[in-house]
Amino acid sequence: MMETILECVDLVKNFSYGKKQTLAAVDGLSLSIFKGETYGLVGESGSGKSTLANMICALKKPDSGKILFKGQDISVFNRKEMLEFRKKVQIIFQDPYATLNPKHKIGSIIEEGLKIHKIGASKEERRRLVNEMRTLIGLSADSLEKLPSELSGGQRQRVSIASAMILRPEFVICDECVSSLDVLIQAQILNLLKGMQKSLKLTYFFISHNLNVVAYMADRIGVMYHGKIVEEKPTVELLKNPEHPYTKKLLAAANL
Repeated sequence: MMETILECVDLVKNFSYGKKQTLAAVDGLSLSIFKGETYGLVGESGSGKSTLANMICALKKPDSGKILFKGQDISVFNRKEMLEFRKKVQIIFQDPYATLNPKHKIGSIIEEGLKIHKIGASKEERRRLVNEMRTLIGLSADSLEKLPSELSGGQRQRVSIASAMILRPEFVICDECVSSLDVLIQAQILNLLKGMQKSLKLTYFFISHNLNVVAYMADRIGVMYHGKIVEEKPTVELLKNPEHPYTKKLLAAANL
C-alpha cells in the first residue's frame, strides 16, 4: 500500500470582491498525494490551482477544511513545527525573476535557506553545499557571483530550483514553473526536475495549465475546474479514457 504524504480534506478558500460578493477559489476540494509520485494538477487560469498551492505550503490559510502532511494537521503546528514543515515542503514559482532578490548574488540566494534553517557548521560548509547544488542544477561556477539580472530566464529558474532543493525537502510544489520559458528550455527544466526527483527521492505536486507538460511529468492527474477536482486518474488512463466534459476539452486543445 502506498504511503500518503499529503492530504487535503474538504478545503475551502473564498475571496471577497465588489459589494459583499465572494468567489470560491477552492470549493470543498479533497485529494491525496502519495510519497514518491508526481501528482499533476491541470486547469485553466483562475481555476484555483495557485490558491491551493499557497494553502498547502502555508502561505494562505483555508477558510475551512484540513491539510495533513504525513498525517499531521498543519494548522495546529507551533512555530518550531512550522519551521520544520517549511524545510520539508518547498515551492517553485512561475516567475523566478520576481522571487529572486535582485540585489543579492546567486550564491547568497541559494545559501539563504541554509542560514535560516541553520544547516552547515560554517560558511565554508554552506558554500560546499551550494557548490554541490550548483553542479547538480547545471550552472557554471562563475554564476554564483552574478546577480539575477545577469542570467537568462532558464538559468534563473535553475536558481529557484536550487534554492528549494538545497534544503533536501520531501515534498516540492511546482507551480507553473516552466510556463514562462520557451519550449526548448522547458524541456531542459522538466528533465532536470525528473532527474532530481530520482536522485533526491522527492514527491512532486506539479501544477500547470498545459496538459502536455503535466502528462509528461505526472503519474496521476487531477483536473481542476472552478475550484473543484472534477476528474482524477492515472495519467495513461486519463489520456485514454477522459470522462468529464472539461477534461475532454483540455485533451482536444492539447491534441492528445
